[in-house]
Amino acid sequence: MSCRTLPEGRRSGARPRWLRIRRRAIGALLALACLLIHSAPARSEDKVLIQGLFEAEVWKTDDASRLLSRNEGETAPAGRLRLWAVGEFLPRLQGFAVGRVEEGRGSYEDAGESVLDLAVVRYTFEAPRRLVIEGGKILSPVGNFSRRYLSSTNPLIGSPDSYSVSYPYGIQVSGQVARLDYRVAAIDHPIVNDDYVPPDPGSAVRPAVALGVTPVTGLRFGVYATRGPYLGPGVEAVLPAGTKWKDYGQMITGTEVQFSRGHFELNGDFAVSSYEAPTKTFKSRGRAYFIEPKFTFSPRFFAALRVEKNDYPYIMPFGSFWVANNSELFDVEAGAGYRLAAGAVLKVAYRRDFWNVPDSRKSMFPNGHSVAAQLTYSFNVNSWLERPR
Repeated sequence: MSCRTLPEGRRSGARPRWLRIRRRAIGALLALACLLIHSAPARSEDKVLIQGLFEAEVWKTDDASRLLSRNEGETAPAGRLRLWAVGEFLPRLQGFAVGRVEEGRGSYEDAGESVLDLAVVRYTFEAPRRLVIEGGKILSPVGNFSRRYLSSTNPLIGSPDSYSVSYPYGIQVSGQVARLDYRVAAIDHPIVNDDYVPPDPGSAVRPAVALGVTPVTGLRFGVYATRGPYLGPGVEAVLPAGTKWKDYGQMITGTEVQFSRGHFELNGDFAVSSYEAPTKTFKSRGRAYFIEPKFTFSPRFFAALRVEKNDYPYIMPFGSFWVANNSELFDVEAGAGYRLAAGAVLKVAYRRDFWNVPDSRKSMFPNGHSVAAQLTYSFNVNSWLERPR
């Protein structure tokens, strides 16, 4: 058997978890917002910047796809609010925090699960050194999409299936020397798709490194790697005798590309993974890639496409029996966006998935589709608080 475990809100018609915790999540985020707003100076030249991003979505999907289905195929709205603040404590020493809350039957996430996504302290060295050190709850340091996941920078509505955007605790050093850029980090969380491995991975130090080179303006090639344990204490009861969750490791290596010229942009990512699975004498291996072109036809109108293949290991216990199988997925998302006004963008997108599995498993992995619309609005809280001069 090889099938993905669906989040609670997508498996059945039961009350989703966000309905049980949304008051706590919303309250926490509003408290964060009030704290940031009250601490914000009234003038834009001061050293605290508060901004936000609101996203309203509506989805219509089939009722069976393991990747795309939402709300059992019924029309599914979703809303998401992010607030972030950047402040300078001392010269070259900054703090950065992002709070988020979301709800709606169209959300993949358990709303309120991550009220505080990022909380980073950053030190930037003086020129000419291009060196930055940051620590706290940071954005995943590897992969092409992790730096473009916000709806204000993602030209489509969906995201690649190969890994979930995550916010591990860690410390990272990044910099640039001539045409070479680099990031070296130690993080406490694996880079995985949460639907393919057991939930709640344990905290363990794992290295991550990313290198890039820009041979000419507008073209960058990068490589990255990370390794470490990917299971957690919750599975130790079903592990082979004498083993611990930290005994089973994961290794990911990847390449990425970014290209832009005129009104055309291209992003791509290719990753190879290997997992040590309990009870298995072999390593479970996977490959995943996506390629994403975008073209801007006018200052207001753009279109984009993302083509993805994911041959990812599915590793999960069923009692004391562990499966470590692959299911090959292809999916395509095409969409267009229109800038309604400064900070406001309306996007529509169509996505379809195709599962390459044996005939005996096709009923478990039906192909599916989704149609979505998303309104994104970026705002600057400081501009609301500025005093007349």
